[in-house]
Amino acid sequence: MNIRQKLSAEDMRERILTVAEEHFRRIGYAKTAVADIAGAMGMSPANVYRFFPSKLAINNALCARIMQETDALMREIAGRPEPASRRLTSLIVELHRLNKAKLTDEHRLFDMVEVAMEENWPAIEQHCECVVCQIARIVTDGIATGEFRAVDVPEFAKTAFEASAKAIHPTMIAQCARFEDDQEDQARRIAGLILAALRP
Repeated sequence: MNIRQKLSAEDMRERILTVAEEHFRRIGYAKTAVADIAGAMGMSPANVYRFFPSKLAINNALCARIMQETDALMREIAGRPEPASRRLTSLIVELHRLNKAKLTDEHRLFDMVEVAMEENWPAIEQHCECVVCQIARIVTDGIATGEFRAVDVPEFAKTAFEASAKAIHPTMIAQCARFEDDQEDQARRIAGLILAALRP
C-alpha cells in the first residue's frame, strides 16, 4: 500500500506542506519546484496538483501554517490577565522578537514570507487582520476598565498596526537592522507612543 492510499486528502495536503517546508528550509523557497516536492514523496507532479492547483497555492497554504504560530502568540498575549497597557506593549515587543528571530534562524523561509507580503497573498492579509483584531481586543478591554480613553476602536487598531510596522514588519526589521542598534527599545518606544494616545 503506497502513501496515497494510506492518507486522506487532508492528510495528504498536510504531508505535501511538510515536505515543501523541509525543502524551503534546506534549499530555499525560490529554488524548490513542485517536481522536487513530488519526488521527495515518491509521486508525480501531476499528483501534487490534485491537492494544490499551483505552486502558489502550496506557498500560500504553507505561509498560512507558519503564520498560525504568530497568530496563536498574539491571541495568548491579548487574553492575559494583565492591564491593557502591558498587553499592548507585550504584543508589539514580542511580535518584534518573534519576527526578528525568524529572520535569523529561518532566513530561507523568510524569503517566501517577504514575497508573500510584497504580493499580498491571502495568508498575509489574514495575518494582518489578526494583528489588528488583537490590538482592537486589547484597546476595547482598556476602555472598558477606564485605563484608556474612548476611541473609534477599529480605526485606532488599524492606525496602531500601521504605526508599529517598523517594529513588527519582517522586511522593515531586516532593512532597519543595519541602522538601529537596539530595535527592541524602538519597539517599546513605539508602543509607548501608541499608549500615550490612549491615555484618558
